[in-house]
Amino acid sequence: MRSNIERLAVVVAAALMAFATAALVSPAISSATECGAGTVYDAPSNTCVAAGPPPPQPAPPPPAWNGDITPYFSVGICAPVPFVSICAGI
Repeated sequence: MRSNIERLAVVVAAALMAFATAALVSPAISSATECGAGTVYDAPSNTCVAAGPPPPQPAPPPPAWNGDITPYFSVGICAPVPFVSICAGI
C-alpha cells in the first residue's frame, strides 16, 4: 500500500511540475513586441522599425482589341437621302 501512495505522489508531483512549467513559459511567449501602424518588427535588433513604402501598383492591362485598325479614331459618312439615315463608319 505504501508503494502505491509513493507512486501516486510521484505522478502528482510530475503533473504539478508540468502545469508550473506551462504557467511560467506561456507569459514569455505571449509578450511579443507589438508594433504600431506603419512599423514592422525587426528580429535582429528586437525593435519596431519603419515599414518601407508599399510596392507600386501594377500597370493596367492594355485595352482589348476590337479589330479596329485605327484605335481611338474613326470616320463616319452619312448619305443625304431624304427620310432615311444611311451612315457608315470606318
